[in-house]
Order: sequence, then structure tokens, then C-alpha cells
Amino acid sequence: MLRLFNEGTGSYQPAGLAFESDDPKTAKQNVLRLLDAGHVIQDILVRPTGALLIFTDGTQHYTPALRVGQDGRPTEALAEVAAEAGFGKLWHLLTLYTDMSPDFTGPLPRL
Repeated sequence: MLRLFNEGTGSYQPAGLAFESDDPKTAKQNVLRLLDAGHVIQDILVRPTGALLIFTDGTQHYTPALRVGQDGRPTEALAEVAAEAGFGKLWHLLTLYTDMSPDFTGPLPRL
């Protein structure tokens, strides 16, 4: 997953989940399935080409569809995922992530 994230892979087929591409709705559904299966998000790393979710058990999930900045739907879906993971209240996260530079690279802050 880290390699896909670092390379900025635009799409791939994760095992047991829907095809990951630039669709934020599918990305959000995949992440929610992982959370429903008991995974707990520890960190979310972002870059202009997507997000890498790191779970407390060490597993990772890469999604090229979730990003920060003025991207609209991808930013909203990322904020929803982060809120579900306990990073903060949705409206705070949405404001923060929308105001972040689209070329931001690093871990998402918790509020």
C-alpha cells in the first residue's frame, strides 16, 4: 500500500473490496467496510494523488480518490471518513481540509 501511495497510483483492485479509482463514493464505502470489520484508523496520510489510511493493527489501505483542497467531493468524502474515525467534528474537518493546499503532503491533523 505504501508503494502505491508513494507512486501515486491512480487505480487498483484491493482484495475483498470494490475497485479503487477516482470515485470518492466507492473509496468511502471501502473504508466504511474496513471500519465495520473492526479496523480502527490510527493515521491518515495524504498527498495530491490520494490518501493512505494506517490502522492500529498495522494494516494499510490506499485510496487515490480522497484528497484535500478545493477538490469538492474527494475532500468531503475524506472529511466524512476522518470524522467517522474520530479525527474531529465533520464541519470542522471539512473546513480545514478544504482550506488546505491541494499539494499538501503529510498526516492529517486531528481536531
